[in-house]
Amino acid sequence: MKKWLNRRDFIFQAPLLLASVSILGGCRQVFNNREILNSTDSAFKKALIKNREMPRELVMKLLDQKVDQAMQRSHHCAQSSFLALDEQFNLQGGKVLKSLTPLPGIAERGETCGAITGPLLALGLIYGRGANQLDDWENYQESLIPAGLFCEKFEKVFGSTMCHGVQKVKFGRCYRLTDPDQLREFQEAGATDQCSEVVRMAVRMAAEIILQDPSLPSG
Repeated sequence: MKKWLNRRDFIFQAPLLLASVSILGGCRQVFNNREILNSTDSAFKKALIKNREMPRELVMKLLDQKVDQAMQRSHHCAQSSFLALDEQFNLQGGKVLKSLTPLPGIAERGETCGAITGPLLALGLIYGRGANQLDDWENYQESLIPAGLFCEKFEKVFGSTMCHGVQKVKFGRCYRLTDPDQLREFQEAGATDQCSEVVRMAVRMAAEIILQDPSLPSG
């Protein structure tokens, strides 16, 4: 019988668990354990199987295209990263997309990067618990594993999960985006192109976690 970690043990053991994507094999098969799959889950299952049947690099290129199209329209890392994953895996997250509107860099304050926030919400739709499962502690613990793995991968590449930290890597400085003059400087420095690269990489990281997770539906 599987031994579930308590909150304290999970926090202390998480860095070790996140060392490899193979730890996802230990996740409970949330979809298979539900009595009835709702339409969102069924749509995701079909999309996941379809994506797994395609060459991996083709999936990634399709995601890149979705990111670039969304970034050119929205100039918004949180919505663009979520939308690419939402469309590729058929998560049906229209209301989630709308709710991400004020969340690039957490209201452009230089806090959590939107390329983190968008994929985390996508992962939440896949691994999270709904209103009827708010007391499901095991589901909550398990959702932290892919989410934590994603954050670790991102942080290894960009040195931070914070917007200002990513800005230092990409631009060599931070911009206060709530200031009109600094926002203009940010845009003139090639913000959309530079941030699109970050979003593409983040979306690829999240997609890789989803595609490699053996606990998700496979047929």
